[in-house]
Formats: sequence, structure tokens, C-alpha cells
Amino acid sequence: MRPASPAQVYFPSFNGIRFIAASAVVFHHIEQFKSIFGFTDAFDRTNEYPQIYQAGRLGVALFFVLSGFLITYLLLAEKQYAGRIATGNFYVRRILRIWPLYFLIIGLSFFVFPHIPALYVPGWSEHTYDYFWPKLGFFLLVMPNIAITLYHEMPFSSHTWSIGVEEQFYLIWPWLIGSVRPRRTLLILGSIALILAGAFFWIRFGPGSIQPTAGTTQLLLSDFLAHFRIGAMAIGGIGAYLIFIEHPVLTFLYKKWVQVVVYAILVYLLATGYRIPGLNYEGYALFFVFLLMNLARNPNSIINLENRFCTFMGKISYGVYMYHPVVIVLCLYVIRQFIPYSTGFSVMLYVSSYALTTLVAWLSYEYFEKQFLKLKDRFAPGDKPVKVANPERV
Repeated sequence: MRPASPAQVYFPSFNGIRFIAASAVVFHHIEQFKSIFGFTDAFDRTNEYPQIYQAGRLGVALFFVLSGFLITYLLLAEKQYAGRIATGNFYVRRILRIWPLYFLIIGLSFFVFPHIPALYVPGWSEHTYDYFWPKLGFFLLVMPNIAITLYHEMPFSSHTWSIGVEEQFYLIWPWLIGSVRPRRTLLILGSIALILAGAFFWIRFGPGSIQPTAGTTQLLLSDFLAHFRIGAMAIGGIGAYLIFIEHPVLTFLYKKWVQVVVYAILVYLLATGYRIPGLNYEGYALFFVFLLMNLARNPNSIINLENRFCTFMGKISYGVYMYHPVVIVLCLYVIRQFIPYSTGFSVMLYVSSYALTTLVAWLSYEYFEKQFLKLKDRFAPGDKPVKVANPERV
């Protein structure tokens, strides 16, 4: 039964999904930074280690699906409860949840971290001041995905490209969900996703395509489309819509044997690092939204991530995502002073990186982010400020 107010929405195990997605990204970047510092080349040998190459990208895709699912459901619930969507309040809530930590990381990355020798990243730090002001301008406009498409990687803030994609996505999302014709909205949504995915596929693999070279318009456009994963968020939104209207197809999707088959295929794909040709992230997004739909409302879900540990890690997952690159590089700097590269080196790096990132993210949540979340609750949908069980940040 649908809740009377959006503030009552709670989806079991979603914090566990946040934890899994964040962990995949951390794993990906640990291996990436090991490769950058010359401790292994496994990250670059994608044919031999496709799981490493896929991990972070699919973790972000899972974040996108989760974000599209949760925001869509909350907007639909608000529309049903109040008769309309308070778009202004929606944007204020997004700003208070996302922008404080985002701009803190941007400020540190541009003006503080470049002056700390321990945070030097070979091949990246040399380009910190290339196109400095245009690059900073895009980041300040919350368009980091545009900045990294046009310019070099920016140490410790390039990963915020996903934040930019989400914020750009939400410029239009509440207006579409607030439409008086939701079915037409879904049609528009699906069409946009298919057009963008088709454009990317055509540029990279279509007839007459050529291998992009540095600086070509083809490369810039394909890189932008590769990052602008509106399709994954739209798929999450469609899943939320099916849950919200209690569509009959759910009866089939909730069957235990269907879950077993779908999850078995997903595990195989993840274990082998398989890349779905052309529509890799959208393809995986279908598996991810199936998981979310079952966790959200299926009482017979064969997966349960509702426990104290997952709840805690999911709560601080935004901080884990934002802080982990600088923590990884710092741990690398310290560990390499004392331990030669070996299995022990990698174990120490993983343990210290995860532990320190968790500590920093928790401190950030308790003493920085929470101050803004208290303000955010004043703009919660409903007739009075209520603490939302699932914050909107993926």
C-alpha cells in the first residue's frame, strides 16, 4: 500500500545497494591508482582483467539507477499526496544534500591538494593548471562532465563527473514527472534514452565510423555521451513507476525462480567482466532495476541487505564516493615508504584505504553534511518537516 506522505517512503536494503556501489568504485580506483604509480598494469590490461575495468563504471551505473528509481518514486508520491510537485523545494533539497560536499572537494582539489607533495599523481598533476580557469568555471557550474571531456583529468575531482550528470538530469526530471500525462512522459523519457544511446553506438561502432583520435570532435562527442548516462537513470525511473502503479508485471518479476535466473546471469556477467556491446551500462541497468524493484516491494525477495552495517555504510556513501581518491593516494604515499610492492602491499592498501575513507566520510557526515541535512528537512514534501528515511543522494 502506498504511503500517505512521501516522507514515509522507506525501501529496505537500499543503503546496502549504496554500500555495494561505493565499494565497487573504491576498488576500481585503488587498482587505477596502483597502475598510475607503477605498482601494477592490471588496470590497463582490460582484456585480461575486465572485472577491474568494469567495477567502478558499473558501480556508478548502479548509483544512477538507484538515484533515478528513488527520486522518481518520491516525486510520484509527492504528486499523489499534494496534487502537485513543489519543484522549488525539490531543487533546494538537492542543493543542500549535494552541493556543500561537492564544492568543498572542488575547492580543495583546485586550491589546496596541488600544493601537497604527498598528493602528487604522475601524469595527472602536471596538467592541474592547464586551462585552469575555464576548467574551474565548468566545475563551479556543476558541469564537471563537460570539463573532463574538454580538458585533462583533474586530480581528486574528476570523479565528480557523475554528480554533474545527475544534477543536469534533475533540471528536467521533476517537470517531466509532474506532467499531467505520465504515460507520455515515459514515452518521451524512453525516446531520449534510446536516441542518446543510439547516437553513442553509431559514433563508436556504426557504418563509416573511424577510430577517434585525440582532440577530434568525434572523440569529444562520444566521450560526453559515454559519461552522460541518462539512460541508466531513466531505466531506474521506469522501474519506480511500475512499482508505484503496482503494475501486473510485478507478479512475474517477483517469482523466486525468476530472481534466481536473473541474478545467476548477472553474477556470471560480473564475474567474467562481460561488456554488453553498444549498450553496456543500459544493459546492466536492466539487471540493477530488477534488483531494486524486488528489494523495494517484494516480500519474497531472495536478497536482503537490511542490517546495521549496510545502513551505516549507505548513510555515509556520498562521503565515501567523494573522499576516496585523495585517501587512496595518501595511503599509497605512506605505504610505499615502508613496504615493497607485494601481496602484503595490496592488502595493506585496501585495508587502510577503506578504513580511512570510512572514517573521513563518517566525520564529514556527522560534523559537516548533517548541518545542511537539518536545513534540507525543512523543505521535505508534506504538511510539516519530516526526516526522510532515504536521503535522495545515491
